[in-house]
Amino acid sequence: MNNTLHGTVTVKLGDEEFTLQPTLKAVRAIESRFGGLRGASGALHAVGVDAVAFIIAAGAGLEGKAAETLPEKVWQEGVAGLTPSVTRYLGALYNPRGGDPGNDQAGTV
Repeated sequence: MNNTLHGTVTVKLGDEEFTLQPTLKAVRAIESRFGGLRGASGALHAVGVDAVAFIIAAGAGLEGKAAETLPEKVWQEGVAGLTPSVTRYLGALYNPRGGDPGNDQAGTV
């Protein structure tokens, strides 16, 4: 079974919910901004408002004005409380198929 989207995470900012999906587009945007997923992990470790907002925008596929309003929403919600969910999402980007690699041989159970 293909678990390609196993890492979908929902975050709540005020009255709005954003669904972060592990997509190649999100990975490329995050890698471009932070110099790789490891750089993004470091930015989350620093509990940065802009880092959390950018990753939420990338994961939710937000652009333009919708993405520009996120830092304020992240700050209002409390960046420390959002960081664990966004970190979990980022972890899923490292392995979008999930933790079960499947069977060693085709046709075995």
